[in-house]
Amino acid sequence: MPGTYTVEYSTDNVTWTALSNVQAININIGRQEMLQQYSASTAQVVVRYPNGYNSPIAEMVSGTYIRIGSPNTTDPYYSTYFGVIKDVSVTYGIPYVSNVGNSDFLNISIEGSFAAAARMQGNSYVMAAGLLSAQILDMLSETLIDVSTGFNPQMAGTTISSTWGDWLNSVLVTLNGRLTDSQQVEAIGLKGPFNQTKCTVNFSDVANNATNQVYDQANFGAFSDNFYTQVTVDPADFAAQTVTKSGATDPLRTYLVNTLSASAAQALDQANFLLSQYETQKFALTSVSCLAEAQTSFKLDKMGLSQLGEIIGSLVSVTFRGTVYQSIVEGITVTATPESSRYTYYLSGADLNNYLVLDDAVFGRLDFNKLGY
Repeated sequence: MPGTYTVEYSTDNVTWTALSNVQAININIGRQEMLQQYSASTAQVVVRYPNGYNSPIAEMVSGTYIRIGSPNTTDPYYSTYFGVIKDVSVTYGIPYVSNVGNSDFLNISIEGSFAAAARMQGNSYVMAAGLLSAQILDMLSETLIDVSTGFNPQMAGTTISSTWGDWLNSVLVTLNGRLTDSQQVEAIGLKGPFNQTKCTVNFSDVANNATNQVYDQANFGAFSDNFYTQVTVDPADFAAQTVTKSGATDPLRTYLVNTLSASAAQALDQANFLLSQYETQKFALTSVSCLAEAQTSFKLDKMGLSQLGEIIGSLVSVTFRGTVYQSIVEGITVTATPESSRYTYYLSGADLNNYLVLDDAVFGRLDFNKLGY
């Protein structure tokens, strides 16, 4: 393993205390497929707890802040994962001698900031139509959950009759955006399709250096959820818009999505865009998995960016048997023990994210990339 992972806890997000005897870490952020709705990121930590029965750590309760640092964590603000404790349990072993249980283990379940929004009822809050920035300020005033975004489109109004998490997922579906909730305590980040960051470190099946992380597993697949011959976009305030692939025959494969589109025209543009992305079934790269200790220069936890969560929604290239695949990172899983750690990245092809971005080598190709909506 390239170094030591750290796990710290805090009750005030100011003073942090390290946990010793960490035996296993598992982190899951993002999603595995690009049309999946978002749920909260999660982490699990297993700690040897020989003195816990006699001297329990009082702060190991729901709501305590947890941050996990990778071997590359030099500034704790850029830790690998931030969250709060969801559940805690202790597994007691035998024997217990002189107030010491050498086979006792503390099991900590952690969740990201989106979990709070997913539990918080909207109580029929009437969200006025307007710019997303104004709507996010309304959410902040109602929930005290901080949401940041690098894009600011016009959004429809709606009544939030379920949870604020459902509303955020509706925003993301409307905008084809992505969500991160593991970068800061009590904060959620939204990333739009047109402001993708680019990893300065990429993946390769051969190269292993400061700009290429070598992987030992690659998966390709053709997902049924990425193939449709008809798309219906049903906005909250306007008539549903349906478009069908030219020449498609029954039975049609229909993707129905409820959105907060600001107009019927915007909904129609989105339907046309989605159909252009998903009307052809493709066998594509879906994930790569890398062993941390196999890297000559360990960069898996940041891929050249500031921290793990920033990688979600970022563009990365994957070299596989001489071919370079441009991909978007949808989700990441990290497993770590004192002996080894592994990073798995779930990917979608850049050809399923074909927005026209001027002066961009991947997204700036005329007659190939599609205008936004």
